Amino acid sequence: METSYGAYEARELPEPPHWRKALGVGVVVMGLAIGTGELILWPHLVTKHGLDILWAALLGITFQYFINQEVARHAIATGESFFTSSSRLLKWFAPFWLLSAVLLYVWPGWAGAIGTTLRELTGFGSYLGWAWGSLALVLALTFLGKVAYQVLERSLKVIVPAFFVLLVIASFLNLSAENLRGLLGGITKFGFFPTGIDMAVLLGAIVFAGAGGLLNLCVSLWYRDKQIGMGKYVGRILNPITGKAEAVSFTGYHFEPTTEHLARWKRWMRFIRIDQGAIFWFLGLVTLLLLSVNAYAALTPKGLVPEGLNVAVVQAHIFGDQWGAFGFNLFLIMASLMLFSVMWTVIDAFTRIVSDILYVNSRTGPFRKHLAWLQRVSIHKLYYGAIAVVVLVNALLLPLRQPLTLLTISAVLGGLTMAIYTPVLMYLNNVRLPRPLRPGWFSNLMMAAAFLFYAYFVGYLAIFYLA
Repeated sequence: METSYGAYEARELPEPPHWRKALGVGVVVMGLAIGTGELILWPHLVTKHGLDILWAALLGITFQYFINQEVARHAIATGESFFTSSSRLLKWFAPFWLLSAVLLYVWPGWAGAIGTTLRELTGFGSYLGWAWGSLALVLALTFLGKVAYQVLERSLKVIVPAFFVLLVIASFLNLSAENLRGLLGGITKFGFFPTGIDMAVLLGAIVFAGAGGLLNLCVSLWYRDKQIGMGKYVGRILNPITGKAEAVSFTGYHFEPTTEHLARWKRWMRFIRIDQGAIFWFLGLVTLLLLSVNAYAALTPKGLVPEGLNVAVVQAHIFGDQWGAFGFNLFLIMASLMLFSVMWTVIDAFTRIVSDILYVNSRTGPFRKHLAWLQRVSIHKLYYGAIAVVVLVNALLLPLRQPLTLLTISAVLGGLTMAIYTPVLMYLNNVRLPRPLRPGWFSNLMMAAAFLFYAYFVGYLAIFYLA
């Protein structure tokens, strides 16, 4: 099946830029994490079952650090998305990833939560009106920018640090030494499961302790549009209205493992470890833990559990307890910004995945003849057209109303895809890449552990619901 997608073209591995220019995708993925697991699912769980389940959050975000690193490794080495590289192994992966993306990310769970939050903040309007308005704003911002990814990254580089600083300040004022001891105990109590916990929600929280599902694989597309490594030769998705279109390759590249290239390779991998390790893993973990323990400290004594459309509104009490109405409104503003960024990022990722699969497979591979009608459509027009359709579908599905339920369903499906793509990614990086570019034993060990973990949970849920 290798030849059906064409051979890799040989090129020189580009020289890495200053490390500050390489950073950014870690911020995007951290923003995703804050607005899903950290802001919604984990506070829900800890207020219901206590802090002793936070070990699972630590495990989930750690696994995802290694997954993101390995996705980035292949993207730097080939400039090719995981969706194409995996389809070189089995052609049916292409339609499988496409269907999975639709089932995972077509649901407007974040838009519903944004609508409720903004209605509470402003005191007028309906949650549907605010949710529809936020979806319209996604379209407006996307079409105003020249490069789709740059608009997304630059917005999150402002929102994520602002959210983090305000959270640290609130935690300093809100938490006691006893709360912190409970937090430390919770992240070390490996294997503890409270009686009566909904395992589907727990799996959802573990999957979303980070990006989760196919969003981890979209790292390869974001790094490519950032022109990291061999992605420099692929081309970026540009706005066909405000930008001059670039040619975008539908095949990958490779470089000879010379001494100079390997020296550059090490510097590229160092950037990835900083971007995904220091920003996504460390700051993402701190944010997750602080949001969870703050929710536990402020809401548990009142018997409040954040769920339904009011996930952010209930948590605003964390800040309201300290600073009154000002703190309550401040948290709602922060939550609105973060939920909006996550909604935008998920829509971008979903559209990017669909566009990449359709674009590549309409021009090469075993499904080319079936998608020949798309050959006249550039990936630029495909992406911007698809994002308009995705936003419209989200708007039509909004009356379903239950973001927690929708996010849980999405996360369980995400866990299934993670159990499938983790061993595929291990094979690609350990067999298809030149030996000097392959991961070390510890990365392989963590990837194998991640596969077993997700496979166990998915198997458990399948037996539980089907028995």
